[in-house]
Amino acid sequence: MAFGSLNAYAIDVTSRSACVVNADTGEFYYELNMDEPLAPASMAKVMTAYIIYEKMAEGVIGKDTMITADAEDEAASLDSEATNVFLKEGSSYSIDELLNAIMVPSACAACEMVGKYLCGSKEAFWALMNETASNLGLTAYYADASGLSDDSTITARSMAILTEKFINKYPDILNYTSKPYIVFGGITYKSTNSMLPGNSWEYPGTDGFKTGTTSLAGYCNTSTAAQDGIRLVSVTMHSESAYDRFNDSVTLLDHGFAQARYFYENLFATDMGVCINGCEIPTFLYNGPAKGLCFIIEDLKNYGFDVSWNDQTKTVSAVYAPQNTVMPISLEYYKAQPVGSVMSHINRESVINAEIEYNGKRYKFQNVYPLDGYTAVSADELSSAADSCVWSEQEKRLYIGFGQ
Repeated sequence: MAFGSLNAYAIDVTSRSACVVNADTGEFYYELNMDEPLAPASMAKVMTAYIIYEKMAEGVIGKDTMITADAEDEAASLDSEATNVFLKEGSSYSIDELLNAIMVPSACAACEMVGKYLCGSKEAFWALMNETASNLGLTAYYADASGLSDDSTITARSMAILTEKFINKYPDILNYTSKPYIVFGGITYKSTNSMLPGNSWEYPGTDGFKTGTTSLAGYCNTSTAAQDGIRLVSVTMHSESAYDRFNDSVTLLDHGFAQARYFYENLFATDMGVCINGCEIPTFLYNGPAKGLCFIIEDLKNYGFDVSWNDQTKTVSAVYAPQNTVMPISLEYYKAQPVGSVMSHINRESVINAEIEYNGKRYKFQNVYPLDGYTAVSADELSSAADSCVWSEQEKRLYIGFGQ
């Protein structure tokens, strides 16, 4: 079943390309030219770090794996045109140290050093970056491991998706990106992310992710923050200044959290429906995590169920009772509401349990939405407890059958 976006709000950003996405649902709350390929600058390092984590997951390397710097690494680390930590020829550094260097002060030479170790040459690692991007469905091209090359490109959408996938698959990366500084070789290096706690653009809940700056790319920033159980990823590309990229990032996150809370805390009118044993029940759309169709479990009393409330356990229970008279609720009011309009507010702070009993088995709902005096539950979960479940694309109806 496809559920469309319910938002259409304009905000003021100055970046050439920008977006903000919910890392839990994949919902984009704002987009501006987000499919235009642009130079990512040091945001390319996100792919380098992602591959490092992939190799750790495969057991090829570990955080304690040591890599020895050669003359090329030392020379590259002394390049005044790039951000770096000093890599001394003949000295060995752990993957843990190099991840810190890559993701906090944005060390360029450290990226190529790891790439050579993993693939035998810089060029082979670049090829792996592009292969990985293709496998992830990204619109991106990498011409080096650090983002210094003007030939590298990625879209804001792909940058957001890569970061979202990275955090969800390897949340440990946040232990690096959340650091305000590191000490490497006895020298203290500050994070390039001014949105971390204690910095000039501190934003509540920020724990990463990666900045980027070159003459061609301008000022770029991918940021992530978590508030009230909601994680967002924002991307700004080709800003005119560091001020603009961080100001735009704040604007995007503010907008994203406002949108997410709106969707997480309400049920919406929908033109889709749920039918239980052929009779349609009032149906709503939840547009937060586990997005899908919902219904009021107390309404099941009209559809062949006994419904009860246990105040001690805060549990509403529905037990299938085929002997009960079925009296479907009138849908006139519900069908008169514009699709996408708010139908009911969800009290996210309330804890209520919901379960259904059928054929001697109890099924506890995982997605429960406490309302004002009622309780909404997932239609998909109800279908898992039923004898049959059929979705009609033509009718936009989910048919759920009991006792059949």
